[in-house]
Amino acid sequence: MRSLKALFIKYIRKLSRNYVPRWIIFLIDCLIVLSAAQASFFLVGSISKKPELINLSQEFWILFGVQVFYFLAFKSFSGIVRYTSFKDAFRQLQTTLATVATVLIFNQVLFYYLGRKIIYDAGVIIYGFIAFSLLYFFRIIVKRAYQIVQSNTNSSKAFILGTDLTDVAIAEGIISDPKKKFDIIGFISESKTVKKNKIFTLPIITVDQIPLKRTKGDSIIVSSEKLAKINRNNPELIQELLEFNYKIYKLPEIQDWDDSQSLSSEVKKVNLEDLLQRNPIKLSKNKIRKTYESRTILVTGAAGSIGSDIVNQLIPFEPELIVLLDQAETPLHSVSLYLDNNHPEVAYEKVIADVTNLNRLSHVFESFQPDVVFHGAAYKHVPMMEANPIEAFSVNYMGTKNLVDLSQKFNVKRFVFVSTDKAVNPTNIMGASKRSAEIYVQAASRNHLSNTNFITTRFGNVLGSNGSVIPYFKEQIENGGPVTVTHKDITRYFMTIDEACQLVLEAGAMGKGGEIYVFDMGKPVKIMHLAEQMIRLSGFIPHQDIEIKFSGLRPGEKLYEELLADQENTLPTHHEKILIAKNSYQFSKDNYELLDLMTESIQNCDVKKAFQTMQLLVPEYKQADNDDNQVKIKVV
Repeated sequence: MRSLKALFIKYIRKLSRNYVPRWIIFLIDCLIVLSAAQASFFLVGSISKKPELINLSQEFWILFGVQVFYFLAFKSFSGIVRYTSFKDAFRQLQTTLATVATVLIFNQVLFYYLGRKIIYDAGVIIYGFIAFSLLYFFRIIVKRAYQIVQSNTNSSKAFILGTDLTDVAIAEGIISDPKKKFDIIGFISESKTVKKNKIFTLPIITVDQIPLKRTKGDSIIVSSEKLAKINRNNPELIQELLEFNYKIYKLPEIQDWDDSQSLSSEVKKVNLEDLLQRNPIKLSKNKIRKTYESRTILVTGAAGSIGSDIVNQLIPFEPELIVLLDQAETPLHSVSLYLDNNHPEVAYEKVIADVTNLNRLSHVFESFQPDVVFHGAAYKHVPMMEANPIEAFSVNYMGTKNLVDLSQKFNVKRFVFVSTDKAVNPTNIMGASKRSAEIYVQAASRNHLSNTNFITTRFGNVLGSNGSVIPYFKEQIENGGPVTVTHKDITRYFMTIDEACQLVLEAGAMGKGGEIYVFDMGKPVKIMHLAEQMIRLSGFIPHQDIEIKFSGLRPGEKLYEELLADQENTLPTHHEKILIAKNSYQFSKDNYELLDLMTESIQNCDVKKAFQTMQLLVPEYKQADNDDNQVKIKVV
């Protein structure tokens, strides 16, 4: 019996994928009004004590003919019945009112000349009520049947956060969506008091009234616009909602909705980037455009998370050519496919090259003659670089030196170096190698014979970037845990990829040479808190559904990162989120000689000498004092 039911539903679903021809809907509408006309004449006959079960009089056919005429005139049968909306109801009302008005006029004319009427005026009005009700009821029945057939049996219960017009429209759209994944069960008011009790017969509750008992999958849906507003004005609200352990979903901005998709498919999970969003960045677009428009721009590390987003952010400023340079073949291919599919108007070249290969880089510069260089290629995994220090020095320092030297040789106008907060008072090889590169960039900026403006940007961790903690935690949560955090008190600065890359472009445009730009990263975030947030966003309860374990600090890792060295202070710029680090580094003759010695040691693969030189070049370097953090210099 169950298999027959399943086959029937499968057949109906297959049938429902096809649209019914409009002429069939027209015939059904005609049968409906035929029945309505018969019912009207029968009721009028009952009043006059002359009821006829079937009336085929001339008057009957006149009434029916007028209605059919208006069907054809208004094309009320042309809509897709399964998607019936208020607009369709209004169209049915138009045809019915037009028919009633026309017959009433005929009645007056006939009565004036012939002393009789097609049907009593009251009967015409009765007909109008019956015809409209049946026409609209038919469409509602079909729509509801389609929703039941196409409905997702695994749909979860959901509240809508907010009671504004936009929130109500979202609820209405999801409720009427035939392929809905959510059953809307109510609205959550942002205020502590509720002015009205129900919307669409659904209850309105306050945050305090949210049911603590829930079934797995119960959700809260919020619009992107409201989520950004809450993040700015009342971030505690989202945290409070997360602690109820509901899944939180968001809808994109209305202009980003895909008309070809159902509304439910537009609903996406809220992620950490959404929760950490700050005030929107206001860029000096005119100045940025002047800097990058019609320029040839070289981006190293273009296949990485930062590099690829820099490329994406450059597109609106219409550079003449973007040169994508990376040594990772497959990721670079993915970036090129993205550009081909989404931005076919963009002129770009993809170049496979290693930044440590000076001859190869020379050929690239000679071939493309870049005006601007964004240098994002680097090794960044701290424990990996502790185990392979010569590679950190080779890529992060020598790679930067190669690009700096070639930029001067080929008269590049601007060189923008993407550094890291780990370069400040470094406790690991990765941070020390990036600080060494910063020093070389600044040393080059002091070359008065150079025509290149050298600019350094320094910021913390980027959410969702390759190798960041977010994908790592996500994978652990998907596998049921445990989630491993190195230390319960460890903190990091975070910003979104989009925000970081916009600020890199802004800093690159405003720099006059020699500056280290520090970005406003907001407040540092506890990694423990971040792990708990991710677990809650996945619909689980931290420490109950998903365990959190502490693995201990990794080699070279410290509890907190800094954005400014001890002897540095900052100066404001015209952009509130970008500050200039006033560096106190002494560029003495000895330090210039150390740069040369560093280069020589790396070229000779003398890791021990390179490490010793780095310690002199970066005196603030200090090995982290955790037990496992003793750097072992190996000649590999």
